[in-house]
Parts: sequence; C-alpha cells; structure tokens
Amino acid sequence: MDMDANEMETESVDKASASPLPLARSYQVEALEIAMKQNTIVYLETGSGKTLIAIMLLRNYADLFRKPSPCFTVFLVPRVVLVSQQAEALKMHTDLKVGMYWGAMGVDYWDSSTWKQQVDKYEVLVMTPDILLRALSHSFLTLNMIKVLIFDECHHARGKHAYARIMKVSIKRSSQLENSELIESSLKHRKSLYKK
Repeated sequence: MDMDANEMETESVDKASASPLPLARSYQVEALEIAMKQNTIVYLETGSGKTLIAIMLLRNYADLFRKPSPCFTVFLVPRVVLVSQQAEALKMHTDLKVGMYWGAMGVDYWDSSTWKQQVDKYEVLVMTPDILLRALSHSFLTLNMIKVLIFDECHHARGKHAYARIMKVSIKRSSQLENSELIESSLKHRKSLYKK
C-alpha cells in the first residue's frame, strides 16, 4: 500500500467504538510516518502529543494484531500509575482490546497458560517493564509475537533499568524483531540508551 499516514489514519477513524482523535499537528504526522517505516525515538516536550502519535501508530497497524491473530502490542510505562492512564487513552481512541498489568496483580506468579489467555484476549498489553522482562526471560512471551513495542518515557532506558535490559534482549534477538516496530518517547539521555 502506498498511502501516507494521513490517509491511513483517516481510514482507521471509522472505528465504531473509538472516539475521534484530536487533529494531529504536522510534526506528529511526520513522526508517525517515520515510525511506520523504521524503529523510532520520538523526542518531544511534555504535553506535545507523544501519546497521540502512539495511538495513531496502533490504529494504523491494528490489523496486524487484531484477534484472532497470535500477535499483540506491548505499551510499556515506567510507573504503575501510568498503566491505567495510558490504557484509558488507548481504550478511548481505539477499538482495540486493552489489558493492564502491574506487579500487585500477582503477574510474577503467572505461568505460560495464564499469559496465553491474556494474549488471546487482548490486542494491547499495557504494563510496567519488569513484567515484560520477566515474561520474556521465562519465554511466556516472545519478541516475535510483539508487532509494536512502545516505550513511554524511554529516557529511563539506561544502566540496569528494565527498559535498558529489554533493549539488550531485543538487540540479542534482533532476528525476532524483524516485523516489530519500536517507538520510544521522551528520550532525554540518548547516549545512555546506546551505551555498551
């Protein structure tokens, strides 16, 4: 398909249960177009609409992970309070099935069958990064199942933070990421992200 991001987003606005999106600014459309072609870091000020870019990206790629597809999207947030905030934004502006996960839910004790139930039920999994890291390390989830991987506030991806460890896992398993898109927002310490 040779449609630009504006045309693709216009087509996906017809979703019955999704609220209309605010009008995207030119820099948001530009970031979306880049993110649709390659792994992307979106570096914008707080309140400048990075979540809108992520929502537009998910709406454009929804057919890749819409059920009954075995694939899904993971939207990572660094703090539990952001899980429900981002999940609510996704529920409001997409017709995707969104699941929310944080440590107090007991996810540390889930097995592969429990994760399979979640993946079969939801198209977008919003969680803190430690949860994804644990699920990957136990092979309950695999990177090749993830079609879009979003790191909210990715300036945390340094040192031993779970974001940095997920990136190291994804680099090691880069062949599994061939069909995935990475979009990171709020990068302040870009050098730290790539530090070896």
